[in-house]
Amino acid sequence: MRTLGLVILLFKTLVVFADYPLKDGKPTSKGIEMYIEEMADSVVMEFMDFVDDTIYNLYIYAENLADYGIEDSLELGRYFAHEIYITTAESFIAYELDDLPKWKRNSLEESNKFVKAALLHEICHEYTNQVAIEMRSIDGIRVDPAYQTNIWIIMSYETFGSTFIEEGICEYLIERMGEIVPPRQPEIPETLEELTDNRNRYPFVYKYSAHFLKDFLGSVGFKRGIKLLLHNPPPTYEEILDPPRYFNRLKYPF
Repeated sequence: MRTLGLVILLFKTLVVFADYPLKDGKPTSKGIEMYIEEMADSVVMEFMDFVDDTIYNLYIYAENLADYGIEDSLELGRYFAHEIYITTAESFIAYELDDLPKWKRNSLEESNKFVKAALLHEICHEYTNQVAIEMRSIDGIRVDPAYQTNIWIIMSYETFGSTFIEEGICEYLIERMGEIVPPRQPEIPETLEELTDNRNRYPFVYKYSAHFLKDFLGSVGFKRGIKLLLHNPPPTYEEILDPPRYFNRLKYPF
């Protein structure tokens, strides 16, 4: 009976996933809405289990981001404090990486265009914000102003550096969770012009950033690493191009 119960549970799970509609093999707007409505809570639980911590006060929606004037084709989701919006634009290649057959996964150079991965990425932004609040209110550890989104007096390179770190944290996490296809060989910027060229924003701000942080976060631990990163000023352009310059100047507050 125990084995039969497992088989029935597996069958029911497959049926639920099969109910999410596809168009030309890809998630539809309606399917994305259904997925978020039905799966958001379990994805949050999966995130909490992975980081061994709790997420508080989070609301998750599926919306057409274009209705809010967000036309960026790279944006699969948008995070605001305690709120996540996942786009219903038909930009995803699957609801989850596990939905793809092995041959199709192996054919991808890289991709994060999965509804579950986008949701986990935005949940990680909320978690990073939550860690920052914990640092200030519980630990008594200073958070660098460049990471406090209500402050708009920081320099442009600080904005670039803080975005680079925050996106890198989230991409690193969903790669560790096995929910995306990471680049087989990440592109690494060689010049300032190459790094700041807006056409290179995706490979550098989203992909190289995870590679940039990989050894550091793997060494010091995920939550402790976030605290160290948020406590220190973000990397300058030159430090992004030369990682040891950045990591060697980090000050440990604990």
